[in-house]
Amino acid sequence: MSGGNIKVVVRCRPLNSREKARGATSLIRMEGNKTIITKPATQGPKPMPEEVKAFTFDESYWSADINDPDYADQERVYNDLDGQTGSGKSYSMVGYGEDKGIIPRTCSELFDRVVQNKTDTTDFRVEVSYIEIYNEKVKDLLNPSNKSNLKVREHPVLGPYVQDLSRLAVSSFEDIDQLMDEGNKARTVAATQMNATSSRSHAVFTIFVTQRTQDPTTKQTAEKVARIR
Repeated sequence: MSGGNIKVVVRCRPLNSREKARGATSLIRMEGNKTIITKPATQGPKPMPEEVKAFTFDESYWSADINDPDYADQERVYNDLDGQTGSGKSYSMVGYGEDKGIIPRTCSELFDRVVQNKTDTTDFRVEVSYIEIYNEKVKDLLNPSNKSNLKVREHPVLGPYVQDLSRLAVSSFEDIDQLMDEGNKARTVAATQMNATSSRSHAVFTIFVTQRTQDPTTKQTAEKVARIR
């Protein structure tokens, strides 16, 4: 939906190790906000000519070759989309190694803002949880020793929540990065034809930010809670 609050973007990621090993070549190129797909000509009993199709989106990000002058890096995608849901696959959301994606950048900015807004009367608490949903079962990735299938409940005010789910306090992006890494190691992994290390599950990493403000006159404390998923 162009012109509204939702952007539709396409991003061409780098070839992964499996694709490189079999000598895969890219069938996609991008020109401005256009994504162009070229279907190669085929030989044989029913030869087919080369077929080219072009599609227009709000943005077309070329991230397949870091040496290309039109290469779209993680920072550009993050600044353009600002963490918008549905912005891409794992490469965009998490990144590869030191090439940090949207989630790590959001976490870093969160703690920068906590430092900027903390005062004598206003304090912040940041906690995280991490769940995996696989075969209709919910698993606590921050407490993998708990083998129970956690139950999803409905709170009359707060809405749906996972009963007995761990919530761990964090004070820096490094804390979140470490917990996310530990949680990823506990995820269910099963190889597929398309991806030898696909998790084959849905994972939800939630950051809870609690702002506590004390009225200097009445000494009463008010809390505001936000969740980032």
